[in-house]
Amino acid sequence: MHLDRINVDFDMPGRLTLSDLKIENGKEILAKIQARNSIKHALDLFPDHKDVIVICGTSRLDSYFTSLMRQSKSEFERTHTFKFIMNLSMDSTIRMARTIPRNSIVFIPSYLLDGAGVPFSTPEALEMISKNSPAPVFPLTDAALGRRGGIGGNFFSYTNLGKEAGRVARQILNGGRPQNLEVDESHFYVHMYDWKELERWHLTKSKVIPASAIFYNREMSFLELYIGYILGTIAFILSQTLLIFYLYRLNKKQKAITEKMSVTDGMYRELVHLDRLSKMSILTASLSHELFQPLAAIRLTAQAGKQFIQAEKLDLNRASQMFDNILEDENRATKLMRSVKGLMKAETSDREIISLNALVNETIELTAADAKSQRIKINVLFEVDSVLVLGDKIQLQQVLMNFIRNAISAMEQNDPQNKTLEVALRSNTNDAIVSVRDSGHGLDPSVKEKLFKPFVTTKKDGFGIGLTLCKSLIENHLGKIWAEDVPGGGAKFSFSLPKVKV
Repeated sequence: MHLDRINVDFDMPGRLTLSDLKIENGKEILAKIQARNSIKHALDLFPDHKDVIVICGTSRLDSYFTSLMRQSKSEFERTHTFKFIMNLSMDSTIRMARTIPRNSIVFIPSYLLDGAGVPFSTPEALEMISKNSPAPVFPLTDAALGRRGGIGGNFFSYTNLGKEAGRVARQILNGGRPQNLEVDESHFYVHMYDWKELERWHLTKSKVIPASAIFYNREMSFLELYIGYILGTIAFILSQTLLIFYLYRLNKKQKAITEKMSVTDGMYRELVHLDRLSKMSILTASLSHELFQPLAAIRLTAQAGKQFIQAEKLDLNRASQMFDNILEDENRATKLMRSVKGLMKAETSDREIISLNALVNETIELTAADAKSQRIKINVLFEVDSVLVLGDKIQLQQVLMNFIRNAISAMEQNDPQNKTLEVALRSNTNDAIVSVRDSGHGLDPSVKEKLFKPFVTTKKDGFGIGLTLCKSLIENHLGKIWAEDVPGGGAKFSFSLPKVKV
């Protein structure tokens, strides 16, 4: 078992290769430093500077970089002159730098050892020479930008070389085959500058410098430092302002809708009340006759009792029976008047548990006199003894009365022997169903599909709001309402309500 390796070599004469090192399972990454790119970019920044001075150290690596400069200068020698200075001590080099013409360009590709054998670092030498040179100074790699002095430029990046080597190494450690791995050399050369040097040479706005360049020693303004925070704060304030404005508009609309609903609800209640009054005006004559019967019975019973007393023929049992009759007739009249009074009220009662059996009987009593005057026979059919629902008694009674009144009107032209009205109460698992069936002419086909819509009527004096109100009242009770033709003639109107299980 042997370890996969990455070998990073400089592309220089006489270098060792993987085969020389006998490494069978490795990946070679070449540091191909091209001095041409750096020279051309420096000449583009200073197009009027025609002299290029190359200052180098005396170490082996210094000589290698000097050779790179010599190999690349041939392309530019037709327009520029090149001069190489080496083998001098640092002191002599600094004195010479002070005499360099201003229209020159200075390159320091590498300076690790001076002519006197004193070691230096390239950034250190670059800083000292730049301080004494009246001409701009350029390095050849990003390793020389550790200190102030060099302008920068387009040069080889050891940093990006290391990143690429790390990326390839990670892939090898994850099981990748070195032979199949591609090395991305596109970002080995970068544009990198010292901002202070650019200001010194008035190059901060140069069009030669790309927008993607990297800058060192740049003092950013308050706006540049906090532009992200400022824009974020402005965006936040704007979003909050828009939200507040939206909520204000929404609140204003809600108030308007609430006011409209209040007005609409008032109009609806008034319409329901008017519908009741219109029905009661029709029943007035019949109700007076219905009330006359218990009142007349009370009067006759009282007269008979008085006569028995005068004749001294009244015993206690007969007197008790006569008083019971009076109370029964009074109770009948009182119930009738209470029902009428409830229907005449403009307001509605509270929701309560109601016996539909009792409500049907009470409503039939209210309409019995009117049915009798029309010679209509009312049949009551209860399939269940007691059905309870939760609702408004007055509103449900109004719906049933509307059904019965419509049924009576539908049979006005019928023969006397064909005037039968049936009120039925039945239930299923969840709902109680009340139906009113007549033996009239049935539903008019022209209005059958829109019976429960406003202002739809077949009566000459009708407004077409009764059934619409019935539909609204039943749906407010979470129920359903419908109408259907009856085979053999007539129509049946029904509504269902959710049952209350006690």
